[in-house]
Amino acid sequence: MLIYTEMEAAMRTDDADRYAALLAENFEYVRHKSQDTIGREAMRNLLTKVWRPGNRTIEDLRCLYENDDILVVHTTLSFASGSREGAMIVHHKRDGLIVRAESGVSDLSDGARPGNVPQRIPTHSAAPGSGPIPHETSI
Repeated sequence: MLIYTEMEAAMRTDDADRYAALLAENFEYVRHKSQDTIGREAMRNLLTKVWRPGNRTIEDLRCLYENDDILVVHTTLSFASGSREGAMIVHHKRDGLIVRAESGVSDLSDGARPGNVPQRIPTHSAAPGSGPIPHETSI
């Protein structure tokens, strides 16, 4: 079952409950810096904080690949603090829900400003659009 379209809609409307509905009861998110894990409710709480109005802008949001077992998403975000990040998130799926997610995040703040960022090469996505999963420094 493909779930990216629903994930994107949740992210674009800052709806943490809608996003959490895509997570399995035993979901775990691996934080990219500390390698600590958090569960479904902690993820919902994190998203509620990060997705508060005015905190972030989704610059780029796309699905790189999705099938019944995996969903790979890339996003570029800018934050009210002035920082910018690029994130690649791999979601493991089972029975149409996300059971595990792990991200890799790059700081794009230093020297990566809108006139000197390389142009994106068009790619074919498994589903239109995409969506980020924030990490612990995005709060």
